[in-house]
Amino acid sequence: MNKKGGLNLLDFLATGINKQDPAIRAILSDENGEGAVANETEALAGFIDYYTRTGDVRNHRGGSLEMITGLFARQRRRLLEDDGILLRRFLALTERGGDTIWGNVLNMKHVIEAYFTDIVCHVAESTGENNMLDDGDFESDYAWTMGGGAARSHDARFSGRFGVCFGGAGGEYCAQQQVDRLVTAGVYTLHFFLNGRCGVVIENDGRFWNANPQRFSGDTVLAWEDEEVVNLFESPEWNNVHCFIVLSEDTRNLTVRFTGIEGSRAYIDYVRLFPKPANPSYTLVIQYEGYRVTEKTLHLAEDGEDPVYGVDYENESYFDNAFVVGPAGVSGSRAFRALLDTVRPLGIEAFVEFVGKETIEQEEI
Repeated sequence: MNKKGGLNLLDFLATGINKQDPAIRAILSDENGEGAVANETEALAGFIDYYTRTGDVRNHRGGSLEMITGLFARQRRRLLEDDGILLRRFLALTERGGDTIWGNVLNMKHVIEAYFTDIVCHVAESTGENNMLDDGDFESDYAWTMGGGAARSHDARFSGRFGVCFGGAGGEYCAQQQVDRLVTAGVYTLHFFLNGRCGVVIENDGRFWNANPQRFSGDTVLAWEDEEVVNLFESPEWNNVHCFIVLSEDTRNLTVRFTGIEGSRAYIDYVRLFPKPANPSYTLVIQYEGYRVTEKTLHLAEDGEDPVYGVDYENESYFDNAFVVGPAGVSGSRAFRALLDTVRPLGIEAFVEFVGKETIEQEEI
């Protein structure tokens, strides 16, 4: 039954036309408002009403959703792509986690988390590319000296196969490494991912770096002191924590030592020491878990690396197509770097690193 609210196309015919003609009734309309033209007019009116009065793009489906994504983001539906994935691609570009400021590091975190499923994107500030510490991921047992009940653990991993866990007794060193190279005078940033609460002792030639004022109020200042200083770090879930270290002269005796806090547990992984750049910098650390070679993880397509036959990526945007060839796909991070370069503020260097939580058999631990 036609639902045009009483509108009948027969009322608009000229007086001399036979409204009972079967052809008129079939093609145009009958007295009930039913007919080919009448039905199409109703469908068009309904679509216009739906398209213009449905304010939230999440409630659009099918062709309506395609029109919106095409109009506002120049996105096309991919082969066999369902509405949910098309919508997520659109929201990653337009909503961006509800951010009112686009292009900063928090916004990039939200864009990547909105676009890809089952990943977490962390933002680490004042970073670099080359870690000055050996085996910052605790994947081997040679670089760090363990003590105080600390152990390499599969459960403590932030990335890779292992992290370090410790807890219980306070004041005991748990993992220690002396930087095995000349460290020239300058400002450095110590980064690590922490789940729990721990202390860090930074020692150089018998003096100890006091970094606590960087996160706690007090009368002390950033300085080297003669007595041991335990710098406190706390994070209720996996997150990047850091502190700055100032060296007034070159040294070969810089030591980083993690210590336990009485009654507190700590999981530590992904430890990095970088020279602090003159200008701000940041790294997006993208964490994924449990992927096999045959599963999708992270990879944005770029021209010259065409994983799908017949797709010319030179004419695609970075968000038009995302593919992967297992964890090895992180070698395609050049596309992510190019994306970061388009949104980073001028003068700020941006990095991206992909870390996966690898699964291993229990008997291997």
